[in-house]
Amino acid sequence: MANKLISSVVIGCLAGCLMLNPVAALANQDTVSKVSAEMASDVIKTNVSLEQAVLKAKEIFSVPNDFDRFESGINSYEGMVMWNLSWSKSKEPRANLSVRINAMTGEVMGMDRWDEPAPGQKYSGVPKYSLEQSAKIAQDWVKKLLPSYSSKVELSPNQPEHQPFYGLGERGPAEYYFSFHRLINNIPFEENGVSIRINGDTGEILSFNLNWDERLSFPSVTSVISDEQAKKVFGDNIELVYFRPQNSETRNNQAKLIYRVKNGSRLFIDAFSGKIIGDLGYQSFDKMGMGGEPTSSRENKELSPLEQKEVSKISNLISAEKALEEVKKVVTIPAGIKQQENRLVQDYEYPEQKLWHFYWSGQGETVYYSLDASVNAATGEVISFNLWNKPYDTMQASQPKYNAEQARQIAENFIKKQQAGKFAEVRLENQGTNDYVPLREKILPRNYTFNYTRLINGIPFPGNGFSVQVDPYTGEVTNYRLIWWGLSFPAPTGLMDKDKAIDNFLTDSQLKLYYQRFYNEGKETETNLVYSLKNHPSYMLDARSGAAIDWTGQPIPSKQNVDFNDIAGHPAENDIKLLVQAKVLSTMEGQFRPDSNITKLEAIEWLVKSRGWYTAPTLLTRENPEERKTRIINSAINLGIIESNETGELEQELTRLELARLMINTLDYDGAAKLSNIYNLSSKDEKLVSPELKGYAALSLGLGLQLEINGEYQPEEKVSRGYAASSIVRMLNVKK
Repeated sequence: MANKLISSVVIGCLAGCLMLNPVAALANQDTVSKVSAEMASDVIKTNVSLEQAVLKAKEIFSVPNDFDRFESGINSYEGMVMWNLSWSKSKEPRANLSVRINAMTGEVMGMDRWDEPAPGQKYSGVPKYSLEQSAKIAQDWVKKLLPSYSSKVELSPNQPEHQPFYGLGERGPAEYYFSFHRLINNIPFEENGVSIRINGDTGEILSFNLNWDERLSFPSVTSVISDEQAKKVFGDNIELVYFRPQNSETRNNQAKLIYRVKNGSRLFIDAFSGKIIGDLGYQSFDKMGMGGEPTSSRENKELSPLEQKEVSKISNLISAEKALEEVKKVVTIPAGIKQQENRLVQDYEYPEQKLWHFYWSGQGETVYYSLDASVNAATGEVISFNLWNKPYDTMQASQPKYNAEQARQIAENFIKKQQAGKFAEVRLENQGTNDYVPLREKILPRNYTFNYTRLINGIPFPGNGFSVQVDPYTGEVTNYRLIWWGLSFPAPTGLMDKDKAIDNFLTDSQLKLYYQRFYNEGKETETNLVYSLKNHPSYMLDARSGAAIDWTGQPIPSKQNVDFNDIAGHPAENDIKLLVQAKVLSTMEGQFRPDSNITKLEAIEWLVKSRGWYTAPTLLTRENPEERKTRIINSAINLGIIESNETGELEQELTRLELARLMINTLDYDGAAKLSNIYNLSSKDEKLVSPELKGYAALSLGLGLQLEINGEYQPEEKVSRGYAASSIVRMLNVKK
């Protein structure tokens, strides 16, 4: 241990010594490089000198001549030695380039580039490089930077998931994020891989990072269970439970019956044995939409002193003194500590319940203690307490006095003493040990934790029940929590079959085979080969409709399909794809209908989205058609796209002149457009354009939003959806 400490100190000092003086760095770079390399070789073995690392970095990345500062450092971690190189520009606009070089292999492990915007520099409109073009640039960089790795990685699906919005108006530089996950035996290991960031305006690489652990071992893919066997295990871990939606705006006292995946996204099936691994039973109650964190860990809604006084008068609330007596019956308050506070609070998760909350802290006879406890202010039931008594590093016991089974009996006897009736309505959900403490070169449990789930009609309600912690050295209950809500529970009738629920889970995404690392008892285990349900929209289904639902109990819309199946080869194909990337267009049907005429409402919706307004598509689907229409119209009025008196006949097909007016309004150029006497419209059919709209037509042509047709403007010609998409792309590129 001492040798490791000395080595770490020397390495730290070396890294500090290698941070070169900014002014002298460039003037004496050759001398310093030689000295630095010699110093490094005395402490850390390197195959690549600092000079070689600098030349390697400059060979790949362009270092501008006006970068007047250079610094370097070296560090060793997890068996890897790395040169850290940094160039920067001290004069405005400032900039920085940092590169990380493997000091043993000479490979580039990462880089970051930052440039302060030059005075007057602005970004607007559609980026020069599309998502697809930027992805190709990212792939080319992987091949260039990591030739020995490029065949071992794969662009992660659905990447990047979150793209920048680049609608009308000034914006920041468009940046695309791409992830490439590592492949072992052609199977993903997502913990390792490459991440790259590309500037969509310039096509330049902005950052790159390689995360790769060569020390890992991976099991062979032979003898794995079949997909059908994995699906059978998966099906065995689907259960019917009660669930209370968590949307505070719509929450009521009605529970909901759902099918859920046990452990949710953390359900891992061993690909060889078919057993479930990575059991997270140590958590206090399941958090997959079943009540979330324990009540006391969330923010409580406190009452003011005036409100406390008034509420205390209500006959069904006990006094603080009576509540304190109930606490003392359940837990022994350590001698020597002082009560710091008592509060009457409202349960955040279950507002119908009010709690007396108490807190003590202070120095006991030998150690420091803290204790908090909560009591139901209506029933006098002790809802929770938590006793913390000593720093873990002062533990003197060499071996726990009680094993897990003995601790479970202690926990159950404790619950029965407090809540015999409720204990008859629960089942032991899981148990585990947590807070592992290194002691005398052993890993020992700090607490045993037992979670009991409430049953209604024989169906579990994972948001309710008991959680108990037992100290394995003293046998003392140190943490207790009761969550038991007075909800209305629907009868389990009219439910879909469990097999159908399993099929629904596997419809949108299949079980995937991939490598996953797990941690057990504070130690990292070997990498496992597992089956798991990946990229599923939800791990809960409405037990009656079979629809995937979120934590609010609302249906989750089907995954948006951005690959239209009817635009290939169409003149507007690229413009349509650009508007999808710009978050102006969205679809879940897979069809765009480019040759169908666009309605006024459709055009208004696109224009509203081009300004970054409106709502996310997932919220849209929860609105009825009239609510959706109202949102669109209100947004358009607020933006000045339409007047408040033109909300009728929105389903009519739009003409070229009407589209021009809407686009000019979207650009906020309507004030200039209304000065119709200053414009000269030279189209052959200019007389067909009414005088008050002449400015709109002229600006539309002048800005390139629309083009003449055989020298004519054709103001009454209907506009197709494809034509409208191309016009809006031109509008997004208008420099304001």
